Amino acid sequence: MRALTALVSVVVALCLAAPAALAGEGAHYLELINRAYDRVASVSAAPAGSQAWQELLHGEEVRGGGGAVTVQVAAGPCLQDVRVDFANGRRALYPGVDVCRHRGLRIQPLPAAREARPAIAAGDGAKRDAGPVPVE
Repeated sequence: MRALTALVSVVVALCLAAPAALAGEGAHYLELINRAYDRVASVSAAPAGSQAWQELLHGEEVRGGGGAVTVQVAAGPCLQDVRVDFANGRRALYPGVDVCRHRGLRIQPLPAAREARPAIAAGDGAKRDAGPVPVE
């Protein structure tokens, strides 16, 4: 009789814990560290290669020079393109950030405004003038 009671208790506990475990399944958290000089006004993420952008900051701003914030990336594919909009109107794109493997993203200073090329951080295996991909 005791064994049956213990078994029923275990089954009930598992049934009660399952919805709580599923509620957070797939959500990823990403710490954004702004190493750029300008404030970050908006950060959006989309599955790599898509244009289905989802805002991550929701009206907050991240100050330049080391400001940080943790954001939640919705459940979905691990590889996400991250788009950063600065308060001065400039934009940077970090393609193919693996939000399953990395817990943070360092937002790097943009090249000088006199350089006309777009600011795009390179993904795995690609070359980048400014060094390694800024993920942690």
